[in-house]
Amino acid sequence: MAESQTKILYLVTQSDFGGAQRYVFDLASNFSQKYAIIVAGGEQGHQGELTKRLKEKNIEFRHLSHLKRAISPLHDWLAFWQIVKLIKKEKPNIIHLNSSKISILGSLAAQYVSRIISYKLYVIYTVHGWIFNEELSAGKKYFYLWCERFTARFKDKIICLSEFDKQNAIKQKIEPAKKISVIHNGIKPINFLSKEEAREKLNIPQDAVAIGTIGNLYKNKGYQHLIKAFKILNIKYLILNIIGEGPESKNLKSEILNLKLDKKIMLIGNIPSAASLLSAFNIYICSSIKEGLPYSILEAMQAGLPIVSTNVGAIPEVIMDKKNGLLVEPKNPDQLAEKIKYLIDNPEVAKKLGEQAQRDVKEKFSLEQMIKKTEELYEM
Repeated sequence: MAESQTKILYLVTQSDFGGAQRYVFDLASNFSQKYAIIVAGGEQGHQGELTKRLKEKNIEFRHLSHLKRAISPLHDWLAFWQIVKLIKKEKPNIIHLNSSKISILGSLAAQYVSRIISYKLYVIYTVHGWIFNEELSAGKKYFYLWCERFTARFKDKIICLSEFDKQNAIKQKIEPAKKISVIHNGIKPINFLSKEEAREKLNIPQDAVAIGTIGNLYKNKGYQHLIKAFKILNIKYLILNIIGEGPESKNLKSEILNLKLDKKIMLIGNIPSAASLLSAFNIYICSSIKEGLPYSILEAMQAGLPIVSTNVGAIPEVIMDKKNGLLVEPKNPDQLAEKIKYLIDNPEVAKKLGEQAQRDVKEKFSLEQMIKKTEELYEM
């Protein structure tokens, strides 16, 4: 197959700019000179941040108007036919699925098209954290697990962002090891603002001890536990900035007000190029209940920040407790508070952890490595 004729269709459930969307953008923008690239997504459509960034790179985007994150039998059925129509029209050689919902609908659509017109598609699925690990009812967990098992047969390769997710797939009998590749996320060098500039943009007093975290406001991010940890700490000069937007915004604001922490915890909302502001913080926190391999952790490492994180998903493959950060159990505000206070009371330890994290991310988690390993799968 000639390289000039190779077309890749990236499918993603939403077009905001969470981890899955950033992953798609990094691949699409880096491969756009070598392959013909099309990206298609659902919710947020042409208003999503992913779409705007793709437009800046002159990469085509198709809006799947019926594709929703939540289960909706009617919309899911209509989204399936939208994907079928898109595949038949564009005739991609490779379909690269991202996130659970689109992996199910997209692989079924690819299989349908392959059968009705005898057209072979190479289907790759990147797992951004298994959805059945989320806090769902037992019925929903089983439903998603069954869907992952059933549709795995229609995928030629599965990419896991961590060894943790790969072993989980094998344990849950989704696919054997030979069909699963582990490719960690990677990031390119970030142009950080100076501490003074970053604090000015975030309205952080120069003499405050500032803690930061970046991520969409979903329940899985565990921000409710981080807020409780702040109440336990009760340190006068300590403030927290949460950068991101999402459906939990109203609940988190209410919790902050109930605990009388509105002068100490700021919900900042989305900020373009938020990673450049990491230099404003003394400590970075990841309080997630469920994760794949979050870009924000890698960014905080590149910024040389001491990190306190929950030991979920791929994070223990990146953050090694007491070597380049500190790990705590998820849903444990007491442990979070304890580790934050330890870093505040021991600035030399905090500095050494941050410096080691900075060295580790440069050596092990570059964007170039991620692109190279993914391309090897495309060329198989």
